[in-house]
Amino acid sequence: MKIVHIIGALRRGGAERFVVDLCNELAKNDQYQIYIISLCDNDADTTFLNEISGKISYLSLHKGKGLNFRVLFKLTSWLVKQKADIVHTHLNAFEYLLLYRFMSGNCKFFHTIHSTAQAECPNFLIKAFRKTLYKKNKVIPVAVSNDGGKSFQKYYGLDNVIVIENGRPFLTLTDEYPVLIKRYKENINSFLLIHVGRIMKVKNQQLLIEAVQKFNANEEKKCKLLIIGDVRDESLYHHLYSMIKDDPYVEFLGGKENIADFLSMADFFCLSSFYEGMPISLIEALSVGCISICTKAGGIKDMIKNEDTGFLSNDNSVDSYYQTIKRAVFYPDKQKIKENSLNSFKQHYHIRTSCKKHVDAYLVI
Repeated sequence: MKIVHIIGALRRGGAERFVVDLCNELAKNDQYQIYIISLCDNDADTTFLNEISGKISYLSLHKGKGLNFRVLFKLTSWLVKQKADIVHTHLNAFEYLLLYRFMSGNCKFFHTIHSTAQAECPNFLIKAFRKTLYKKNKVIPVAVSNDGGKSFQKYYGLDNVIVIENGRPFLTLTDEYPVLIKRYKENINSFLLIHVGRIMKVKNQQLLIEAVQKFNANEEKKCKLLIIGDVRDESLYHHLYSMIKDDPYVEFLGGKENIADFLSMADFFCLSSFYEGMPISLIEALSVGCISICTKAGGIKDMIKNEDTGFLSNDNSVDSYYQTIKRAVFYPDKQKIKENSLNSFKQHYHIRTSCKKHVDAYLVI
């Protein structure tokens, strides 16, 4: 069976991370021929390009900004030659499968949204076109969380949405781990908090910084916050940096490949987003038993049970998130939360589980 996944690019982000992981897992089965098609080029130093399995065929179509009809025709020609059995698009790649969709009678088509349906497709005309394809089962809609599935149903008026949760394999420590332990943990009397997320408005890092600063202003034992993630919004980054330039307890570290090292040494993982689909960073935190402190954004509330597999703030106010940090760091049985987090990952969010659900959908529908 030939399975093709199409995505705009492979830069560091949750959807991109998941596509590579899913395809790598699918490629372990010799019955499947797996292809990853990236519409845009990918620099090896800033994307997941080097993490693609050698069993996978990778192709870049060199697209620039905006809709590119040359790329549309090139992709269609390639798909015709390959005679793919499954074509699965992600994010902004949907429109590039359309010509082949009308030319192929046997191929099955899927599209995954990794946020909300409205956020992914705000254009009225494109929405109307997608709705027709979804309603007629010409393209099967896939959501990564119950919250995302509900947004699909409401926005398009659908009853055929499949929910398949994201997944990750177990993470591996690198040689940098002991160096980080020495720098951030040895002889340091503070709670270590890690945030993993691109610097952009939806991630709401301002709330996290303000809540940590409020905690440190009121508590004797402080919180040290490390913010990991590529800068996607330069003006926002400069604003956030102005908030912490004289604060020794908050650091911006930029994008990092060795996320496992940071999460494994952290006392807590923090996510303060306005909205999330099913955040890969949270799955990674669960996989190492790192206690999570989150807002109730999107799919997060499906993943975290308060004081069982993590901690959820009541709302998005600074005081509420501050109180949640306080509740978490002084919780009497943190070991229980760690064990429950790891068990939740094993049962629900390992990439094998997500892969099996995708294969089931490919075969049954």
